[in-house]
Amino acid sequence: MSTALALFSALVLPGVASGLNIKSERPPIMFQDRWGQWQLLRGELDIFMHHIPDHNVVACGCGKCGSTSMWNFIYEKEFGQVWPYKGDPYVQDVTSERWNGKVIHERDEEAQAEIMNKSFSFALIRDPKERLISSWKSKVACQGELYGTDVLTREFFTQRLLQTAGQGPSAKVPCLSLQQFLEALQKVFNLERERFLDRHFLPQSYGCFFKYPPEQWSVVATVRNNTAFDQLAGRFGARGGGLPYEHASTARVEVTPEALRLLDNITAAEYEMLGDYLPQQPIAQAGVYLEESMNDADASTWRLLLPDDI
Repeated sequence: MSTALALFSALVLPGVASGLNIKSERPPIMFQDRWGQWQLLRGELDIFMHHIPDHNVVACGCGKCGSTSMWNFIYEKEFGQVWPYKGDPYVQDVTSERWNGKVIHERDEEAQAEIMNKSFSFALIRDPKERLISSWKSKVACQGELYGTDVLTREFFTQRLLQTAGQGPSAKVPCLSLQQFLEALQKVFNLERERFLDRHFLPQSYGCFFKYPPEQWSVVATVRNNTAFDQLAGRFGARGGGLPYEHASTARVEVTPEALRLLDNITAAEYEMLGDYLPQQPIAQAGVYLEESMNDADASTWRLLLPDDI
């Protein structure tokens, strides 16, 4: 058992099982309802709503959409300096003391409705297929050194996904191939549990948009939309300039016909909702290799590798 999973098992599960509230920046995976039944926590609660009252801004971004870059951008515009800290809590932990109370995680539905009606609302999105492949590489892929997977938390994310898929925890499954990952996600969808996925895997049709569809947001954009980030910067009385990029090439990923079929099924609702806001058709195709270029651990772009490149 990994260090991360052992820590989770030792600290979180006993507290949940005993009915205690867990004091944490992020909510526990499961809780007991008033009838004593175990329930999975909804993934969108971790994403929406983050309100910045001083500038009347609502900012939202899904995991692996570029949200780390977005919050770095907002921090710099708010405080006039780049994020100066190392280690936990990280920049995306916007309710930590490092943000000096500038961001409010508002969960009251009436307050949310009032805020959305009068605020500048900014939602960050990404091509759904590319995002899922990137999330797999980052969180649960077995070839950690090849893909830059976070091996310290990999078993935790793997077990949480399998639990949501109804398979139960298994010490024999510390990581997942792309095919296994997509099959687990398909089981989650078959069980109609997709809204309980971790924010890195949560469909974008939930997340920022589970209450307010894209047309009710002021701006819906990808991480490469500099015009959108200029608008966001203007709300802080600052100049934009887009996001900084530090490119690094990662390993190639082959998309098999079966993997593409699963991707098509899993992401259909996202494309139906976000198609008008995405800049291009998805690059993921059956029988091709993909290569990812990254600006940070949270946002990236893909290019199709031609035969001469492979």
